[in-house]
Amino acid sequence: MAETAPPRQPRPEGERGRAALRLLKRRLPAAELEARLERGQWMLTVPVERLLGVVRALSQDPALAYEMPLCMTCIDWPEREPRFEVVYLLRSLRLNDLAWITLRVAEETEVPSLAPLLPGMEWHERECYDLFGIRFSGHPNLTRILLPDDWEGHPLRKDYVSFGEPVAFTHNIEWALSSQDRPEYMPGATRGAVERS
Repeated sequence: MAETAPPRQPRPEGERGRAALRLLKRRLPAAELEARLERGQWMLTVPVERLLGVVRALSQDPALAYEMPLCMTCIDWPEREPRFEVVYLLRSLRLNDLAWITLRVAEETEVPSLAPLLPGMEWHERECYDLFGIRFSGHPNLTRILLPDDWEGHPLRKDYVSFGEPVAFTHNIEWALSSQDRPEYMPGATRGAVERS
């Protein structure tokens, strides 16, 4: 009869990303690393100018090997300064762990491209450029990937107006939707009860 692997023990709260956190605490001054526990995963925020060194350290450390880029995206916070948050998720197959790295980026800031370090990042960066307008210095082909070359604007920005109609979010619901289009349960709603089946 074949042996079965022992059942995997669940990680204690706050254990995901702890190895990456330990390494970065040794490599970066305390003022340049912000670590926050978010739903059991360490979110590590670093300055833009440290990104290449941080990813190189995480991916090339033989004990950690966070060398598999899972995804990269951007979050638009129009009311914040700097406005954007660029998010990277790297996996270590050796540790079965994730490193969650974020950068706070102003609209005019160029982020160094990770494409030369981590194959596969090239398309993620092109998508981020196409949909949010984030520029990546040193990228081998920073062109649109989803939209036509002559498209104006970046449609995942929260202030992007699609075909002359504003996109409704909770922070702009009062001007994005007319009072009769706002359901009762949404902020700024003025009409009577909404019928539900």
